Order: sequence, then structure tokens, then C-alpha cells
Amino acid sequence: MAKQKFAAFDIDGTLFRSGLYREVAYELMKMGALSQEILDETTLKNREWRHRTHGNAFEEFDMLVVDRVDNALTELRIDDYEEAAQMVIEKRADNVYVYTRNLLRHLKEQGYFLIAISGSQVELVEPFATKYGFDAWIGQQWERGDEYFTGNIIKTHTGKDKILENMIKMYDLTLKDSYAVGDSNGDVGMLHMVDYPIAFNPTAELYEKAVDNGWTIAIERKNMIYTLKKGPDDGAYVLAQTDHL
Repeated sequence: MAKQKFAAFDIDGTLFRSGLYREVAYELMKMGALSQEILDETTLKNREWRHRTHGNAFEEFDMLVVDRVDNALTELRIDDYEEAAQMVIEKRADNVYVYTRNLLRHLKEQGYFLIAISGSQVELVEPFATKYGFDAWIGQQWERGDEYFTGNIIKTHTGKDKILENMIKMYDLTLKDSYAVGDSNGDVGMLHMVDYPIAFNPTAELYEKAVDNGWTIAIERKNMIYTLKKGPDDGAYVLAQTDHL
């Protein structure tokens, strides 16, 4: 029996229009479950990003949220986190990109095994992945104590090539005609592995690697989708397709 083909998707910024991790952090701040100091710091960095004060403003804001929440885990009640996670899924799970949502559906119809690999917490990834028909998923894990988290973390936002290798073996999948879709430098490892890598709304770092490797680049902006591919002659990227949403 032939092995099943697969497609691996990043979630945050690739299928989901925001970050599940950030959204749960916002909810925790609104609830008062995280300190005022964290709220003040992240609000300042968020403003710098919104005002586009410099090229790395978003990355600085995003990493600050990750760092401050990770370091506050031992003071975060598990019940508060679960309440916030449920609100994020209920209120924001429909906020997805059309390009990746449609690609996901198309590959599902073609019989592909769909994999979600996310740096967000597994308690968020699981209901989100289930909603969109993924067959397998993996997310960050926070170790739990009795009432609070212990602070120990199993991270999944990097090393996605190793994670994908393990999942290919676990589910007896084939790399032939495989797909991977990601939006940032943390997705490079899994994009290198597959036959059809797609850099979707890529960061500057991922864009440069996509161009160097000749990967497809897809951009969704307002009500248009632009697909760029390396041309056959001088290797320059050309607009291969446009789609109206």
C-alpha cells in the first residue's frame, strides 16, 4: 500500500491572521491574570510596532510577549489560562487567511494528511487544528502543577524539521509531492524538506531564503492574492498568478 502524502502548515501568521499565543496573552492581561508591569511593557512595544518605528518592531514586540509570559508562568493560575484559551478559540478562530484556508481544503480533498506545527500552546492548537480538519498537530507544552504552571516548557517554534521528521515516521508518510507552508524564519527547516515549499506573507528573513532556494512566494493583501515564482530564464521572480478573494 502506498504511503500517504502530507502537507505541513505553520499556524500563527500562516493560517491564523494573528498569533494564538499573543491572543491568549492579551486575554490574560484583560483579565488581570498577568501583572500591570507586563501590560505596560507590551503595550509600549505594541505601539512601536503599530507605528512602524523600525524594521524589527514586530519581532521585538512578539519576543517581549513570549519572554514576559514564559517568565510569569509560576504566577499564572491554570484556571485563568484555560478560561482565556477558550475565549480565544470561541472569538477568534475564524480569523484566518483565505489563501491558506483554501489550500488546506484543496489538499484535504486530494487525500493529503494534514499536519499543524505551531509554537503556540497545544491547548490552543488542538481545538484550532480540529476545526480546520488537520489530522495531526503539535504545540508548545507548559508543565502543570496543582494550581499554577511550574515554568517548565517544551518549545515547538524552532526545530520544525526534526518535529516533522518524527511525524513522518510516526504516521508512515511519504515526502513525495509533499507541501509545507510557513511565514517566518522558524519555518525554514520544514520548508527545506518538502517538494512544494511555500513562503506565505514572508518576513524579510524568510523572503531572502525563499528567493535563494527558488521557493514559491504567496502574498495575501486586502482582497487579492499574488503568487510569485522564479522565472525559467534569468531566475528573477515573476508574478505567476493573481486571485481575487
